[in-house]
Amino acid sequence: MAKEYWQVAAGSAGREYSDRFIRLGMAFVGGDAQIAAMDQVAAGDVMVLKSGLSKVLAAGEVVQRNGIHKGNGDKPWLRDFDGWDLPAYCYVDWRVPEVPVETDGLTRATIQKLPQDKHRQLADSLLVLPAREHEAEPPATHEVTDEEILKFLISTCLRPSAADELTTTVRRIRLLADYYYNYCWDQVLEHETRTFLVVPLLIALGWAEQQIKIELSCSKGRIDVACFSRAYRGDNRECVVMIETKDFSSGLDYAPDQARRYAEDFPTCQVLVVSNGYCYKTYLRSDAGAFSDTPSAYLNILRPRDRYPLDPTCVDGALGVLKWLLPGSLR
Repeated sequence: MAKEYWQVAAGSAGREYSDRFIRLGMAFVGGDAQIAAMDQVAAGDVMVLKSGLSKVLAAGEVVQRNGIHKGNGDKPWLRDFDGWDLPAYCYVDWRVPEVPVETDGLTRATIQKLPQDKHRQLADSLLVLPAREHEAEPPATHEVTDEEILKFLISTCLRPSAADELTTTVRRIRLLADYYYNYCWDQVLEHETRTFLVVPLLIALGWAEQQIKIELSCSKGRIDVACFSRAYRGDNRECVVMIETKDFSSGLDYAPDQARRYAEDFPTCQVLVVSNGYCYKTYLRSDAGAFSDTPSAYLNILRPRDRYPLDPTCVDGALGVLKWLLPGSLR
């Protein structure tokens, strides 16, 4: 059977992960139509990794590893890829040009057969490049139950009397986030995630409304949510947590840089948080005064894990995020 040529996109603006495709030697997708297309991919087929409608980032052959060339649903770390469920995958020996190759005529589809001969010829021209070595896949992580979360928070500084309120709030947030995810994920705007998902969690964790400022002005713009060590009276030196919120469909990779610029006006801020309402990443300020480039911890409130699924060796999980969201941890 003749090999097929495919185009595949690695996310979109705000949640683009082509570097992960290349580093791991894979392509992966989610959604019923995309999963059905991936199921048609055969060993020896050619994948073209595209960006938008006019750039080719890499091309490669679909290969077997450990006796298989593709799968669906058997890699838990793909079920929470910064909040996205991308269960279907194939293995690819990627060839990467020094700079992206410009073209035209690519389509918006996440994965489909290449539409034109010129794209297949472009792919063949890249296949003469050496294949990139791929990294090992992330090791396994483990689910964190609600009971484990409550025990941890109470052992840290959450009042036992607040446990019922927190449990109820988390359940409501999950129901709403699940609705957003399944029915209107690309229509939920930033102010909605902040209002209905982020702030309710902060209050349930023990922050008083008087300690929270929404859209607080600073020299670089407006901080989405600022949390203060005591009731706010106009003294920005008492800010201990800053949260950059994004719309529900956004990824979290670009938000930290924006939040770091804001934090220059708040030297007492200890923690930066970026969130799209159901996924959270925390960044800590070092003794030298700079915030870390990599997250300290990650939480997907729909699927809490003990470590960050994409980097469990270096990044803590759900309990690490919740610890830094507790007001009692930041006196």
